[in-house]
Amino acid sequence: MKKITTNELQNQLSKVIKEVETGEIYEVNRYSKSVAYLVSKDEFENLISGAGCKACLQDLRKIAKKINE
Repeated sequence: MKKITTNELQNQLSKVIKEVETGEIYEVNRYSKSVAYLVSKDEFENLISGAGCKACLQDLRKIAKKINE
């Protein structure tokens, strides 16, 4: 993950967007405080879909089943 200030983001927006499209994640800071993250559309959709959470829950259920056997 890369960090960038809001001023840098304004000056480098096209470059940053191209990097985000290829999978880079940016933490955007204003006045030394983290205010936002830039992620690709695909990554965002994956995060909000909960697909990763579902896989984790399935793994936890398998572990719980083995423990209870």
